[in-house]
Amino acid sequence: MLGTAMLHRAAVYAGTGVPRASAGARHALCAGHRLHDAFKDKSSSPGLQHRLLSSEMAADTLAKNKAPVIRRFWKTTGVEERDGNYVILLDKRPIKTPDGKQVQISGSQGTLAWLVAGEWESQTEVVGSHSLPLTSLIFRSIDGLYDPHVRAEVVDKLLKYFQTDSVCLREEYPQTLVDLQQKHHAPIVEWASDAYGIDIQSTDNIFALRQSSQAVARLREVVLEFSPLKLAALERAVMTAKSFLIGLALMEQRLSVEEAAIAAQVEASSQTQRWGELENAHDIDNAAIRQILGASACVALDA
Repeated sequence: MLGTAMLHRAAVYAGTGVPRASAGARHALCAGHRLHDAFKDKSSSPGLQHRLLSSEMAADTLAKNKAPVIRRFWKTTGVEERDGNYVILLDKRPIKTPDGKQVQISGSQGTLAWLVAGEWESQTEVVGSHSLPLTSLIFRSIDGLYDPHVRAEVVDKLLKYFQTDSVCLREEYPQTLVDLQQKHHAPIVEWASDAYGIDIQSTDNIFALRQSSQAVARLREVVLEFSPLKLAALERAVMTAKSFLIGLALMEQRLSVEEAAIAAQVEASSQTQRWGELENAHDIDNAAIRQILGASACVALDA
């Protein structure tokens, strides 16, 4: 009974995605420097300023709130096939979601099952808050995305990102940003237009950017066909990349994880080329984005 209760606590913690306080404090300090530079530099795009402001506010919150400490309570980790699916075992007991539902991974996703088991096995004395990204996505899909009403709300939320998608915003200055957008964003727009037979608008004015109702309806049809697990992966990818089209291209294997991460960081890359890297801050951002997008890509395979 004690093991089950502690497992539940670990499951809840696994889904929070709250970084360690020390990393959050460092990120808050670095984000403040980046925000100051972005607003001081008149050539900085409004999109980058908005994203840095959001990043700074989030980092400040995280720095003030320490995540709860959950210690490893299991000795062995395993995978077992049951009724054509896979279950992850901690001390021979199946892991459960925060809502108490047993985690079952499709029989077509055996590799994913072992990767999830590896996440739990890799935990040391303290369960790392960023070290269960696959488990977090699986919990999200099971506890939330089998409900048709929740699915519809999530799809509506994601399509709002499409309405003002960052890959559809084209700057005229500086040239480094113009070149990066042409190299990494334009192919994504072209792919989505051809793949789904829709017209996607691009502009240099974020307030004028709106996609047609026909394009939105077509993409809604596509996403509503996703399994709960694939939808959870898309949701996480879109919110991380701040772009519906980058997330969709990753889910449909049009982009690799590295390509999606580069596309998501075009504005930051432009600033880095002009002003240089901010030690530690960019490393943290780069690693976090690739970890989340990598986890999303993994769970979406054969989902």
